[in-house]
Amino acid sequence: MKKCGIIFSAVLVAVLASCATMGGGSADDNAIARGVKAWNEREPAAAAAYWNDIENKDVNKKYQNYITLYNAGVDALSDADSIKASNEPKLLAACNTALSKFTALDPALKLPPDVCQKGSVLAAGRISALLASEKLTAAKNMYTSALKVYGDSDVLASAGKEVDTVSSILTKKSALGSQADKARAVAGFDEKIAAYDASLAAYSAAENEIASDVNKSGVAKSAGVAANVRSLKKAHQDLSIERESAIRERAYEYKDRIGEEFARTPEQGKNGKMSLEEILAHYQSVKTNIDKIYQELLDFAAHYPNDVGQDILNDINDQRKDLEDKIAQVNKEISTAKEIASRGKVVMPVMIGLFNPAPGSTAESKKSRPAKFSATDAKKDEYWWGMVSIPKNQMNDLVITLKDNRTVSVFSENTKSGKLIKKNNMKDLVNRGYKVGNSWPVLNAGSQLTSDKYFFEVQKGKTEDYEGEVVVYSSFIVRMR
Repeated sequence: MKKCGIIFSAVLVAVLASCATMGGGSADDNAIARGVKAWNEREPAAAAAYWNDIENKDVNKKYQNYITLYNAGVDALSDADSIKASNEPKLLAACNTALSKFTALDPALKLPPDVCQKGSVLAAGRISALLASEKLTAAKNMYTSALKVYGDSDVLASAGKEVDTVSSILTKKSALGSQADKARAVAGFDEKIAAYDASLAAYSAAENEIASDVNKSGVAKSAGVAANVRSLKKAHQDLSIERESAIRERAYEYKDRIGEEFARTPEQGKNGKMSLEEILAHYQSVKTNIDKIYQELLDFAAHYPNDVGQDILNDINDQRKDLEDKIAQVNKEISTAKEIASRGKVVMPVMIGLFNPAPGSTAESKKSRPAKFSATDAKKDEYWWGMVSIPKNQMNDLVITLKDNRTVSVFSENTKSGKLIKKNNMKDLVNRGYKVGNSWPVLNAGSQLTSDKYFFEVQKGKTEDYEGEVVVYSSFIVRMR
């Protein structure tokens, strides 16, 4: 319903004008016509004097209510003056109240120009805010209502351009979002990345097109347009980050595979009965597989040279070198066959340490992947050995855990399968005061062990079968607390 500068409803205006100027019609018709004339030519309050004379109670109430509606609408506009600019919900409520009240007025009643101007400014601000929140339908509805109630104005014309511009942006954004969703759903990795690239190219093209359209619109700096341009750019950036993350995650899978390969335990060695030749063959196969995985990583990096950063390659290359060093240490130890044969059975993997942490470890309770051992038909005490990597000045703990309650003793030197324990009065390194269940801890193992090797005795138990594992903890006490 246009109230400012809008021509009266033809039929009603003709009737009212005739009644007012020619004296025709009923007394109520004349009172209505005079009231409408006073409203439009002087001010809305001036109509009350004439509409008070309307004898028909229902009609009288109807026209008196127009004044009430008008005053309520004006009050809503006035209340908006005292609302903080940051309180958008209250400003929106005031705007909707004013529009609702003014919309309920008879089409023949004009709104004063100052009311139209104030209402237009308030509505334009709310339209912009709704657009900034991507509430396009609500913004369109408010624009239509405001134009009908307050009539044409520069401020509403600008709001209309803002609505059209944002509508165009959101249409493009929706299509781009659908294309991105399809890229996410692609199964093959290379195919998925290609789909990401196509989607990102579409975003770039759309941004250039939108930038041109926005500059031509004349409302580039409006809150609604600016917010939606930023939102589109953020969606573009988020998709780019998503693509980069997918590539980096795939690159780090190679690192995890290298770690898993190093920790691989040969099935035939689970009872500690592998020959030296079999152990050497096992670690040679580990090295071969690690080299193969590393080459796969290099091929992957060559395929995505701009996405697999040197930091990833350095990180994985350092791990590979570290693992190769550990394997070299193990191979060197294994090569001293006579000395090794006297140590007893060997745990697998031979070398453990926090350089190869178990998945899910945290800084406070970090632990290594385990070295495992087991035996069947054990009729007497048995002896085992392994290697551990603990950096200098690190208070890491070595913990041996069995599935039953037989006793474990740990030594820093070769016991010659137990022959030297009593003879040399060898010290048991287990801190029994911190024993938890069937876990036997050697606290601060780096300072207690004299080399990178540990030796332990598993005493005869109630059964002839047993199994267990050896783990390095950053802090066994903290973890078990």
